[in-house]
Amino acid sequence: MRFKTSVVLGAAAAVVAVALPLLALPASAGTTPPWEPDPADALGTLSFYNSAGQVITGGSSLTQLFAFAEASTTDPYDGGKAYIQFAQPVPSTPVGNFPASATSAASSFPVTSPASLAGTANPVFTASSTDVNLQSFINQTTPQTAAGYANVFQIRLYTSGGTGGGTAGNTEQWWDADIVVNTTAGTWTEEYPTQGASAVTTTTAVSANPTGSANQGASIALTATVSAADSSQPAGTVQFSDTIDGVTDTIGSPVTVTYASSSATTGTATLSTSALLPSPPGGYSLTATFTPSNTSSYSPSTSAGASYTVDPVANKPTISGKHQVGQSETCTDGTLDFGVTATYVWFANTTKIGTGAKITVPASAYNKQLTCQASVSDGGGPANTATSASVKVSLGAALKDTKKPTLSGAHKVGKTERVKAGTWPKGAKFTYQWLLNGKVIKHATKSTFKPTRSDKGKKLSCRVTASVSGYAKGSATTSSVKVSS
Repeated sequence: MRFKTSVVLGAAAAVVAVALPLLALPASAGTTPPWEPDPADALGTLSFYNSAGQVITGGSSLTQLFAFAEASTTDPYDGGKAYIQFAQPVPSTPVGNFPASATSAASSFPVTSPASLAGTANPVFTASSTDVNLQSFINQTTPQTAAGYANVFQIRLYTSGGTGGGTAGNTEQWWDADIVVNTTAGTWTEEYPTQGASAVTTTTAVSANPTGSANQGASIALTATVSAADSSQPAGTVQFSDTIDGVTDTIGSPVTVTYASSSATTGTATLSTSALLPSPPGGYSLTATFTPSNTSSYSPSTSAGASYTVDPVANKPTISGKHQVGQSETCTDGTLDFGVTATYVWFANTTKIGTGAKITVPASAYNKQLTCQASVSDGGGPANTATSASVKVSLGAALKDTKKPTLSGAHKVGKTERVKAGTWPKGAKFTYQWLLNGKVIKHATKSTFKPTRSDKGKKLSCRVTASVSGYAKGSATTSSVKVSS
């Protein structure tokens, strides 16, 4: 191969300690470079595409130029893998000897997506996030100042099927395009080939119905209108997109532009969707990009952004737990979309008993219907609420003592015995039952008891029963004492 390897493409590329900036000379986009066309080295030219499969002729990043690059002709080498390389044009130097980077990682073709490139017989390079990093190559080049060379770089596409047998750099020719870089702004513009130089200008507009805002899950009709400067009917497709915080995502697949009649001067493309996720407080910026079928006759165009808000809708929340006084209950509205928060309010019948995703069921909820109300919001629009199915709250578990009840006294006939209830949950109330040899003493239900002569020699104890509203009662019995004379 007739090129010089100097740096490696990608984020991992070595960078010299001091990067020499390019001279801020006027961009020469629109001017055919002195070395083009180059039939000796080039098999054809390149077209660049964004991730949605739309033709682009420039960009605002020098580290991620494009998503796809397509050769203008089929591959005479029957390769199957494509590679990208950068070169810096230098005056009085053969094109094949321009200083150049190493080739990128391999990319297989043909590709199955995006739709605009699926099935093409021409080689297509699919870029990763690290292997179209022109800035890394620029940092290690010597700026050129000659007219037609300043700030200009060549992008080349190779395939793997050359005479050397299947690795990058084995073909003697490539497909290329030349771009002009503005390092002050960090932008690039395609200089050669000139995409659509004689193309008719098109205009695209976008709208949504309902207008302004809708709840998540509602059917929203996105409509793009396309018109040409000469009032003709350009064929092509429209890709709808939304932008949030500078990040653009496509909405659905490209839609074909149709015309109402042979005399119509405006075409339309409509996409109905209910899949838009909640937008941030500032809303979406909806856009529509028209890609003509014939890029040499018509220019692509992108609409201005149309502000649109999608408000989150609460799912019917679910309650999980034992549905029992004293136990933990959890309320969930499911997985929340990015930027959406949920708040929760709990009710026993119609009385509010707590907030938050989890509560401990209070005694006041016993035998009542427990529900949870979820409210979701994106922080800017109105909150939307939904209420769970109700569950009946059952008695709490039987009370248990943490310290056993005890007896105090002389344990003698005619002397008063007293019982201390022990330690139980807060708020417990007590009842008592005295026992002789484990059998109930009728009417002995106070906290004191005075043994009689007939109780002499028997074992005396007291059973304490604790109760708290909403919980099952709990009992504990003291150790027994022998009644003496």
